[in-house]
Amino acid sequence: MKDYKIIMMNLQIFFSKILDCIYCRKCYLCSQKCFEISVCEECLQKINSKLKFKYFQKFNAKIYSGASYSEEILKIIRAFKYHKKREFEKILTQILIKIVENYKLKLENYIVCPVPIHKNRFAQRKYNHMELVGEEFAKFFNLKLKTNWLHRIKDTAPLYKLSAEQRHICLKGAFKASKEMEGKKILLIDDIITTGTTIKELSEIILQQKPSDLIVLCATRSNNCNI
Repeated sequence: MKDYKIIMMNLQIFFSKILDCIYCRKCYLCSQKCFEISVCEECLQKINSKLKFKYFQKFNAKIYSGASYSEEILKIIRAFKYHKKREFEKILTQILIKIVENYKLKLENYIVCPVPIHKNRFAQRKYNHMELVGEEFAKFFNLKLKTNWLHRIKDTAPLYKLSAEQRHICLKGAFKASKEMEGKKILLIDDIITTGTTIKELSEIILQQKPSDLIVLCATRSNNCNI
């Protein structure tokens, strides 16, 4: 089954390259000509060179991250998140896949739950970027995806402007988890760990529902991540 998926992904890349020959793209990061997605091979290699896998046992959850902060990764995430560059879901998905492969994680029967955004934020962006990643990730590993088991019930200010203490205050009571998580294996996915506050709050409300296990995957982490 996985061989079939790899073949299909390679076919998508092949036809994408044909289209690129007709409709030339420029790299979002350096403006060079590129193929497949709007990031050139050289910049993709820079991103991959930043993959330094790290494992945390924290908040009664197993937390895995893929890369430390870099200018290239942060630009990709911001463009994906705020500037409608939805194609960049492939880059974050690939990082999450590499985390799983690096740690040889057994994900059978896990249910993928992306970090939610508030309905007001969804109305502005028209999509939750982590739901898009979750769709690709769940499809690759043949897992179930649940986008309605976690809800953001508090519309918070953008967290990147806040200190760790401000984030803690801001996110207190910001999330709600479904009772359907009881007895299930939950796989929470997110893009960035900065202070760990979001993961802490979500882990707490998920564990209140008594799942059988909780794994957290984050594509990247801050260089001074202190969790």
